[in-house]
Amino acid sequence: MGHIAYMLISLDRNTPAAVAHEVRTVGGVVEAYVTMGEFDVVAVVELNGTKGFPAVAGAIRRIEGVTKVSTCVVVQP
Repeated sequence: MGHIAYMLISLDRNTPAAVAHEVRTVGGVVEAYVTMGEFDVVAVVELNGTKGFPAVAGAIRRIEGVTKVSTCVVVQP
């Protein structure tokens, strides 16, 4: 089983739907949702190890309109 993280994405411009569509093309992203609240898009990322999460967050940050990406790694007891 892979490791899962939720990436919480804030935007300064651009439509959340367009950003979510582009986020889905980033390697490791299995789904992206438009949300209402503090964050505009939430991406679900699954990788074989946790070391790749910063690279995925960096790729998401390079998408036009993205201002912040917060990574929440799922910890299973």
